[in-house]
Amino acid sequence: MKILIVGGGAREYAIGEKIKSQRGSDVELIFAPGNGGTQLIGKNVDIGDTDISKLLDFAKNEKVDFTIVGPEAPLCEGIVDVFSGAGLKIFGTDKKASKLEGSKEFTKEVLKLENIPTAEYKTFTNSDEAIKYAKELRDKNLKNKVVLKADGLASGKGVIIAEHDDEIEEGIRNVLDNKIFGDQKILIEEFLWGFETSLIGFLDGETIKLFNPTRDHKTIFEGNVGANTGGMGTFTPDFEALVYREEIDEKIVQPLVHALKKAEIDYKGVIFLGLIISEDGPRVLEINCRFGDPETQCLMMNLESDLLDLMIKTTEKNLKDAELVLNDKRIVNVVLASGGYPGDYKKGFEISGLESLKHSKIYYGGVKEKDDKIYTNGGRVLGICACGDSFDEAMERAYSDVQKVHFNDVYYRKDIAPMVKRIYVWKKDGFDVPSNSVKNLLKEEFGKTFENLKLYRRYDIDGLTDAEIDDIKDTILREPPVDEIATGNDAIDLQTKLENSIVIKYKSGQFDQRKKGLLDTIKAVLPESNVDAEVEEVITIPGATDEEIKKIKAILINPVDQEEGELLEIPASLRDMSKRSNEILTYDGFKDMSEKELDEFHDSHSLAMSVADLKTIQDYCKKEDKDPTDTEISILDTYWSDHCRHTTFFTNLEDVEFKNTDSKRDEAIKEAFKKYLEMREKANAKKPVSLMDMSTIQSKLMRKEGKLDDVEVSDEINACTLIIPADVDGKTEEYLLFFKNETHNHPTEIEPFGGAQTCLGGAIRDPLSGRGYVYQAMRITGASDPINDYKLEGKLTQKKIIRDAMKGYSSYGNQIGLPTGYVEELFHPGYKAKRMEVGAVMGAAPRKNVIREKPLPGDVVILLGGRTGRDGVGGATGSSKVHTKDSVKKSGAEVQKGHAPTERKIQRLMRRTEAASLIKKCNDFGAGGVSVAIGELADSLDIYLDRVPLKYKGLTPREIAISESQERMAVVVSKENMEEFLKYADEENLEATHVADVTDTGRVKMYYDDKIACDMSREFMDSTGAPRKQKVVVDSNNSVKYFDEKNENDLNKYLLEEIKGINHASKKNLLEHFDFSVGRATSMMPLGGKNQITPINSMVAKIPSKTDLTNTVSYMSFGFIPELSAEDPFLGGYYAVLISVLKAVATGAPLDTIRLSYQEYFEKLEDAPEKWQKPFIALLGAMKASNLTQTPPIGGKDSMSGSFEDIHVPPTLISFAVGYGDKNAVTTSELKGGYKLGIVRNEIENGLIDENQFLKNLNLIETEIKSGNIKTAYVVDRENILLSLMKMSFGNDIGFDITLDAKTLLSNRPLDVIVEYENEFDGVKNIGSTDGEEFKVNGTALQYEAIKDSFIHGLDEVYGTPIEKEAKDLNWNSDSQRRTHSNKKVETPLVTIAVFEGTNSEYDSRIAFERAGAKVNEVLIKNITPEKLESSIEELADSIKKSQMFFIPGGFSMSDEPDGSAKFIANVLRNEKVSSAIEYLLDENGQDGLILGICNGFQALIKTGLLPYGKIMKLEETSPTLTYNEVGRHISKIIPTVGITNDGPWLKYIEKDVCYNVPISHGEGRFVADDNCIEELVKNNQIAFKYVINPNGSKCDIEGIMDKTGKILGKMGHSERVSDDTYKNFGEIEIEELFKSGVEYFK
Repeated sequence: MKILIVGGGAREYAIGEKIKSQRGSDVELIFAPGNGGTQLIGKNVDIGDTDISKLLDFAKNEKVDFTIVGPEAPLCEGIVDVFSGAGLKIFGTDKKASKLEGSKEFTKEVLKLENIPTAEYKTFTNSDEAIKYAKELRDKNLKNKVVLKADGLASGKGVIIAEHDDEIEEGIRNVLDNKIFGDQKILIEEFLWGFETSLIGFLDGETIKLFNPTRDHKTIFEGNVGANTGGMGTFTPDFEALVYREEIDEKIVQPLVHALKKAEIDYKGVIFLGLIISEDGPRVLEINCRFGDPETQCLMMNLESDLLDLMIKTTEKNLKDAELVLNDKRIVNVVLASGGYPGDYKKGFEISGLESLKHSKIYYGGVKEKDDKIYTNGGRVLGICACGDSFDEAMERAYSDVQKVHFNDVYYRKDIAPMVKRIYVWKKDGFDVPSNSVKNLLKEEFGKTFENLKLYRRYDIDGLTDAEIDDIKDTILREPPVDEIATGNDAIDLQTKLENSIVIKYKSGQFDQRKKGLLDTIKAVLPESNVDAEVEEVITIPGATDEEIKKIKAILINPVDQEEGELLEIPASLRDMSKRSNEILTYDGFKDMSEKELDEFHDSHSLAMSVADLKTIQDYCKKEDKDPTDTEISILDTYWSDHCRHTTFFTNLEDVEFKNTDSKRDEAIKEAFKKYLEMREKANAKKPVSLMDMSTIQSKLMRKEGKLDDVEVSDEINACTLIIPADVDGKTEEYLLFFKNETHNHPTEIEPFGGAQTCLGGAIRDPLSGRGYVYQAMRITGASDPINDYKLEGKLTQKKIIRDAMKGYSSYGNQIGLPTGYVEELFHPGYKAKRMEVGAVMGAAPRKNVIREKPLPGDVVILLGGRTGRDGVGGATGSSKVHTKDSVKKSGAEVQKGHAPTERKIQRLMRRTEAASLIKKCNDFGAGGVSVAIGELADSLDIYLDRVPLKYKGLTPREIAISESQERMAVVVSKENMEEFLKYADEENLEATHVADVTDTGRVKMYYDDKIACDMSREFMDSTGAPRKQKVVVDSNNSVKYFDEKNENDLNKYLLEEIKGINHASKKNLLEHFDFSVGRATSMMPLGGKNQITPINSMVAKIPSKTDLTNTVSYMSFGFIPELSAEDPFLGGYYAVLISVLKAVATGAPLDTIRLSYQEYFEKLEDAPEKWQKPFIALLGAMKASNLTQTPPIGGKDSMSGSFEDIHVPPTLISFAVGYGDKNAVTTSELKGGYKLGIVRNEIENGLIDENQFLKNLNLIETEIKSGNIKTAYVVDRENILLSLMKMSFGNDIGFDITLDAKTLLSNRPLDVIVEYENEFDGVKNIGSTDGEEFKVNGTALQYEAIKDSFIHGLDEVYGTPIEKEAKDLNWNSDSQRRTHSNKKVETPLVTIAVFEGTNSEYDSRIAFERAGAKVNEVLIKNITPEKLESSIEELADSIKKSQMFFIPGGFSMSDEPDGSAKFIANVLRNEKVSSAIEYLLDENGQDGLILGICNGFQALIKTGLLPYGKIMKLEETSPTLTYNEVGRHISKIIPTVGITNDGPWLKYIEKDVCYNVPISHGEGRFVADDNCIEELVKNNQIAFKYVINPNGSKCDIEGIMDKTGKILGKMGHSERVSDDTYKNFGEIEIEELFKSGVEYFK
């Protein structure tokens, strides 16, 4: 049989090859024109596929039996009509039917006949009309896109998806005006989103037979980006589309057959349906009348039926008698293209390697044959097609063969085939805290509950096989007891059923902690895997209206760092397809720009600097005879920003005008300014009058007078640093005491979670760069009323900002292991303009550890820690700009999310004497990134930007130079010490890279490869731009109302209302997010008393040491009253200092040790003299108070952009007071009972105090505390005396009986101190006593419980409602008798402590074991590379085998990701080497050893089966586990527990039924188990501890359990964090002697 195949591409080859393989010698194939491959299976004739007359003559002359038409062009030109008219048999559609392909408008008309779903459209011939309609259609589209289609044939390249005006205009004019596809109409079509699929088959007008859907990859580059092509590869079946087959048949296929009949189209041939499938179901994009290329190649390999028979029967309208049988293989076809395609490319290159293919078929396309060799002759050259039983197998076969084929400049996509596996995970009912959290949030906003709302975690994973996914699904992707999972086809099937879905994902470049945890944990199990992933949340809300869905998206998606994802279409690949970028832009002509051009340049580049600064740069460039690079402009914009160089604070205040002096307050201001000028003269100040000079003049003068020798002086220090005598390890040693406050207002306003994280990370990194170990944090924030909030365009709601910032700050601190000792949220309507987010930290280091030397030429700079990404670009300049309604859309890259575990590693490194002592100088990667962190280290530097480790490729040199981060440091070491320092960094699992050299050129040069990105003189960079001058006008103020007397007749009524208000109600539910106990150094909890509810004056902690034997503590307090400051900034600054000092002294700090640091936060001042008075007089007030108390400010931070359009923050000057002293002087604020009650008064007149009396009172309080007479002290601060007294009583429910006039009780008296004392002393006014259960004021009994309840729950709407339950009794069994001594006795037991990424309690745990008599070996698990991971796992296994005990400490391994705690640890323990070592450790014939896990360690033990089963095993659906707390958040507090038994090696010293108060700090501490498990635990006496008050919803109140032998113990309470010196404001705490028991087991 002689067959003519018209066409010359891979499609025609595939058709011919299939027929030849099925019919063999029974057929003779002729191709017209064919290609170099078709002549291998037939013969070619030199006739073009559209030369119909020649083709007809040839067919007649050669007596062709059957003709098959491949391409669309001859079909549309009527080849079938011509051949049929001549009596020749031909397969293909006639001209009328082919119009479906030839005219998209005609197709739309046919689809209308049966209402077949497709996109809205119109056709045009006039370009202006088309452009107008296209923009209108784009604007109403939810994705802001529109589709432009050339109406006729365009070789698969006539479709443009346009988003921007220029794309629309260019695309339409190219088709209609430039006629790039000939004389055509253009079709403007609605953009549909979803995934596209190709459905191809045979139709004889009556019967239709379809192949499986096939996925084409149209774009040239991986990841479906780049220019459209004819197709770069396919796979079949398209499993995403398969689940829609019934719907496609019902809504499209069968209606189309009817529509064709209605249109009187006698359709006989191939039908190709181009479909898009969205959440609304399938729709038709296009109809083609031929086989697709490259779809055909896959289909032919899939086809088992006789192809020629199907074609003949289609032509004869007898298709119903034919079968279309397909095999069950998975098929992948990869197209090899010529380099440059789909643009210009070269031909004629020899192709080699074709004969070596083993698994694939070759489908020849753009090739020619010459001298028995094959050469390239087109854009798409070959198709390499392979099949397998799985796509993994088919893909591996195809690509292994692709790599054997070679020709010059070959190109192919590397992501053809479903490489990405999609998985859905969701919580089982009863454990679905995430869904409930979203429901509760939406209920607040809508006032209704979306009962069926469900949250799914979606993982798209690239690089793992189906088998590997199956291996990790129950150990990494989900936890069987609490999670459901859908993988493979089940995931796709689930996806089709999700109704009203919202997909939330991070924007490209944003750090995703869950993704990092997922990838790191996968690599722990599959170290050689080349895996990538995307993690998204999918929320379904059945029953929600379209309008509600729109509003819900606005609530749930923060456009700064998040975006909406797509429910459908699994990505082709997740690989980083970006290329390395060395683009350096030079602004040609800059040095010669006119003033107007400079203005335009300034505005177009959104610079933070002024135009005057630009002019200064221009003058410099003229001197240097060069134009600046983009990197240089960005560096200077950063260097000279208000954030980095405090340009507002350094502005010369050359003219100060005092309008009036009508009041004593006005006189005081003028006197304060006079005093300031006198102090300048005494200090010999040379620099101009400025806000900065005003804030520091007190310390300058004291230094000149020799009163400030305790302050370390260095050009390196980023944090305030005191040299103090510390009583450590029984001897006095010089320590450096660091403190620093940091603000991240702008970032937190627009992206609260990341901004607040970075606030704390930024505060930490300053003392850390000084080699200090940061050991305590304070958080002070400002918000407007979140309960009575109002909406502003461009603003997030106050509740969202408050809650997300709370989670961000606490998450970072908790992970890094930094206890938060004090938290306060201040409410004032001005903070609607911009959030206030302030973090302050304390750090310390032995002075001997810190070497400060000037870097010398030849020294090297090492970059230490995290990698660089775009998520930190522009932070400094962004925070220096005015905030507008567009900021939330434009500022995403200005909010850098940090990685706390990495900064923890830097903490560990800096704490090592041998590493810290090698560092000459160090700087953190705060604002400005490389340009500042490295640029400030030395006067002359060569910096190699191409060496900076990146998170992903594609960053430009400019971006690398200015991206900031909190978990990176730049350190200078001598060249000879570099290798040693790199070794120490490696030991701490830190990346460290030599990125710069110190030179002697006086210039900072930055290189990328051989290109210079920056070359500037150090002198110019340090010049801070154009000089700034400003006039200040100070107005009179006679109307301060803050101190007005107040009176109330009904005190109960007053208290019930006032104490639940936003400024007075308890913030307990806020504070419980923050871990206060990690580090076992916290002297006072943030909330005191047995009820943990009384606020404290100051945070206090022991100076950290590795032995815990420390008698010296540090104090930090703050002072600021926003209401007072808003009325009068002068008094605001004045009282801020006095309150902070008084609070520190009232807590036990000696006055002469106190030093201050300020936090200034004001509106954008612009050039308005009246605005400048606000910081001016605030600083005068602070200076006046500082001078009075002789407490100098030695540091600070200013933020001068607190404006949102016409709204401004209240004038804010926060004073932080830091002191140090003996731990025995620490005085708490909760009432103890049984003492006298009095007030130390500080009288106020006209807003000012009697300064002599105040000084006397400070000394009095210090003396009485030191003598032990004052038992309790509470500074009234922003409360009044009555409110303060109530809060003091709530902690321990201590009654009082007082007599005091109502005006004194109720008026604002911020400097009064309420004291509980034993003996009368001069200066105290006795008001009553404390004792008993009655609460009386002037004889009136207070409704104590009701008032207390109002206080506790006043802010539940903002911070959430606690869920605590009293424990229920259970019949515990204690019959078992376990061994309490090991068979293998040793003198000093060895404990292996495993330290994972995210562990934060290893120091506490080491101290606990060492004080119990054990020796400790820490093993750090390194996971930077697979090799290091494997090596450290071997080290861990070896150490466990040699040890008597194995301890897993608390923390957040991999930040408790992916979606579950301790998964990384559990998978390391499952490693064969580690699990074998654990077996040996426990075995009586091995080490007969013990295992203990606390918190994160308990989670790891239970998730491996070690608890309760005593062995590592796979978890089942019914296995016990630990999951999210019922309350849905982190809980940090002290909780009462009881020991159920003392029968076990760890429990020897536990007294049964004794209450042990232990700190807890966890988000996933809820123990869950079924009744059978509980019954077994009770029967086997495996329950060790239970809660007295259940904080997390644990089943049967269980806090800790053992295995049957008792040798393995796990518990949530942090027994290792308790010592005699901790939590003094709680009361007596019985210490659980677990560690002592464990050690004595081996004695």
